[in-house]
Amino acid sequence: MNQKERANILSEFDYIFKNEIKYYGKYQIRLGGIFNLENEDFFRHAYLKFKDLLGNIKGKTILDVGCGKGSFSFYLSKMGANVTGIDLSQNYIEFCQKEAKRRRLNVDFKVMNAQIPDFEDELFDIIVGFRIIHHLPDIDLFFKECKRLLRKKGCIVFIEPLKKNPIVEFNRKYIAPKMRTTYEHPLLMSEVKKGEEIFGNIEHYEFFLISPFARVLQRFIKSNAVFKTTYKFLNFIEKPLYKIIFFKKYCWQIVFKCVKF
Repeated sequence: MNQKERANILSEFDYIFKNEIKYYGKYQIRLGGIFNLENEDFFRHAYLKFKDLLGNIKGKTILDVGCGKGSFSFYLSKMGANVTGIDLSQNYIEFCQKEAKRRRLNVDFKVMNAQIPDFEDELFDIIVGFRIIHHLPDIDLFFKECKRLLRKKGCIVFIEPLKKNPIVEFNRKYIAPKMRTTYEHPLLMSEVKKGEEIFGNIEHYEFFLISPFARVLQRFIKSNAVFKTTYKFLNFIEKPLYKIIFFKKYCWQIVFKCVKF
């Protein structure tokens, strides 16, 4: 794909990209604590699976798609990977570049549209992303671009929100409708499976079926003790349900991996 073809495709979705830039441009950026996939928080079980799917990344060339404020890019760099982080927002990339210098980490941050990353073929060993695909208007094209960018035996590893969890959807529509961008769309399992169609393989794991209720409850009862107790109880109940195929599409988050053979 040449630059003109790339520009023509991106222009079709320009109104979506402008909306994303406007939404995230209004926030003051703070990095927060040091990111670690083993941190004790709500998403820990999914993050541990993410780490397992990544495997040994030392010396690997990794593209962090939709890197945001750079938390995961910095984590990967500390683990010994050669990292490039891209994001649509100029303000986020400028923040990441300053933060990389402050932390003395050699991460290459670029302003770039993740829908069609502007890189040469077969440049990366791994492409990763934290809840980025559901912001993209053409998921099929994105997976094709990922395959183009990967070297042989390279892989993609993503964590994404799924569409059909009733607790999360209720929260989205009625409790916190303004906490999301206009055009983002949590994925259906059929959209995730497009990765399998393009790569010829997929490994996926679903998480958080009824435990999201603890997060909704936390909005009304400002107590960490209540949240932790509720979450542990719900997590204990839902774990056996992950094994039942029927319930998988109703989980909130999916972690998946596809390999280029």
